[in-house]
Parts: sequence; structure tokens; C-alpha cells
Amino acid sequence: MIADGSTAEGAENRILVVDTRSSLDYIHGHIQDALNVPYDLTAQDGKPLYTNGRDKVSTTASDKMADSWMTHLLVNQLVNDFVSTYQDSTIIFYGDDRASDAVQIAQKIGYTHVSILQSSNYEEWLFKHPGMTEMYAPGVVSMDELSGSFVVSGLVNNVNYENVSIRATHHGITYKGGALSRNSLIWANIPPFCFLELLTYLGADPKGNMAKGIDSGDMADWKSKYPDGQRVDYELTWDGADRYYHLDELFDEKPSEFDTTATTTSRRDFTTLGMEPRIGGTRDSNVLWNPGCLYCHYACVCGITSNAKANEDTWFDDGGIYDIIHFPNDDRNYYASRYYAQADRMPGAGKKILIRVKIIKLRGRSPCSQARPK
Repeated sequence: MIADGSTAEGAENRILVVDTRSSLDYIHGHIQDALNVPYDLTAQDGKPLYTNGRDKVSTTASDKMADSWMTHLLVNQLVNDFVSTYQDSTIIFYGDDRASDAVQIAQKIGYTHVSILQSSNYEEWLFKHPGMTEMYAPGVVSMDELSGSFVVSGLVNNVNYENVSIRATHHGITYKGGALSRNSLIWANIPPFCFLELLTYLGADPKGNMAKGIDSGDMADWKSKYPDGQRVDYELTWDGADRYYHLDELFDEKPSEFDTTATTTSRRDFTTLGMEPRIGGTRDSNVLWNPGCLYCHYACVCGITSNAKANEDTWFDDGGIYDIIHFPNDDRNYYASRYYAQADRMPGAGKKILIRVKIIKLRGRSPCSQARPK
């Protein structure tokens, strides 16, 4: 199964191997190609958890497969096309004693091709198949626990390069499978759920002010906010580069093409704001919408990290809108940013990159004093 590539990303009719243990256990070691869907996040008192799509996750919030939290966690780590629930996928659960419970939860949700790995305990698998195990999370190339940093593989957008390489977007770095990955130049191979769990493992505080669970409130509640969580820095390199480049070295900040205060002769006095990625406390709101956002150039209620220097009021001032329902083809939904990629400094469409992610530690606190994933 694993040896023939059936469980690998991109495999036709991919078999989904799902680890039901905690994120901490998954990070310490898991079966090759496995997804992490902790049982405790998917069920309560033997019943599946669902979302109402707004502000609640409970056993009674819905009864639709697309609303189940198990489905949301699966989609977060696969490809979100706004439709797929992976209902017809073969799913094999493992991890510990709760793997059999996860099978029952999946069946209650409506999944039919589900089973438990014969040796459902990970320790047994590790003993028998040590060469078919991995640590950390998808895409992670290396980790430095002492400095609170890791390197993850990625690539340059190859489906919308002609736009994102020259037009400025809201999205800085996205998981390549995310629903909004089309709108960012930089793609990472790590899903958002795993990304924040790994940051937390390394000592980052996952809390923030941009959402409360899945509830981000109304636009009036969040458009003026800036993320107030722990700072995270990003650096990029690639084959042929002489060093790692800090993210703000690869973007120019200048007036948006949709700046509404522009005139035929001049633009308003333009003040650059900079970049300061911070955690927003958005793990669950990210899983709810599954946009794939790891870092947004503007303060965001879904991005795992977003910019503490520019908020959504800034986005609107720059000429942006949020109305894909009434104006799905209006470019102001996508390209009204002030942050323009210096694509000529980076490799071309589809080329591989490496992204170094580093926690900026809080004074007087060490990684071992921070919260761990649950």
C-alpha cells in the first residue's frame, strides 16, 4: 500500500491513512503519508461533531457530511475545491485504541469505505516498519527545536503565475491545497492545521484575537483588528540563491492598482506599513473555511498568521472589496493589495523553494513553557 505509492499525495484514488492520536504524538512520529485527524477533535460522547458554518461546533449543529469536523480536518490536509468531502475515498484509521472509535464516527457521518489498520497501534507499526515512518508534518525538511524554527518545502504558484507574479494579492503564503492558493505566489507543502500544531510544539503560543474558535464575528467586528499573537518570521531560498531572503525583501510595497484616491496626475501621499506576521488564534476558523492561508498580507480571521501592520480597513482603503457572491469576476476581490511580489528575484512558475519559519520568542519564556498541541 505505502510501498506502491497508493497513499502518497497525488496518487490516483489515493488511500487516506489517518492518525487519530494527538498532534503531539503525530509530530513525534507517524506512518508515512498519514494525515492527522485527532479523534478528540472529531467527536464528543461517541457522536460526531458538526459545525453550523458560523459560530458553533457541536454534535447537533448539523447532520451533513460536509459540516462534520472530521471532514473539515481531512479537507484541510488535502485539496479544498469547495465541493469535495472525500466521501468515496478509502480511509484507514490507526494510532491507538481510539482508532476503532474513529471508524464508527466516520460511518455515522456517512463514510463507507473505512477500516482500521490491522496493527492499529503506531508503536507496533514503528517496530515492524521503521522505514515507513516520518516525523513532524508534511513538507518539513528540517527542524531546530532550540531556535524554534523549521524549514518546509514549497513551490512557486504554477496555475495563476501570470497574475500573482505581477499583481498584488491579499495572500502571502498558502498551503498548495487550500481553496485560495490560486491567489498567492508562494505555496507551502504543509497544511494549515499541521502548521500551527507544529509552531505550538516548538513553543509558540497559539492564541490570538482574530477569532474565537470558528467564530470571527461580523466584518464590523474584525475589519479594524490587528493580530496580537506571537510573531513568526518567514525566509525563502531556492536552488541558485546565495542565501535565505526575508519575506519583506521579496515584496515591494506601493499603491494598489485599485487605489481609489488615485488621480490622473498623482496618488495620495503613500505611507508604507511594512510586514509583521503574527499568530491570530485562527486554527479553528481556518479549518472551518479551509482557504489554505498560512500568512496573509492583511490582518485576517482565517490566516494562521497575518500582518499586524495592515488590517482590512487598509485593504478597503487600497481599493479592495469582499463580494465574490455578487461580483465573482471583480479583480478587486483578489488583486487590490499594496504588496507586490518581486517575482523576477524568485524562481519561475512551479519551481521548488524552501521556506524557513521561525518563532520570535517572547522575552522570559522558553519553548518548554508554552502550550502543546492537544
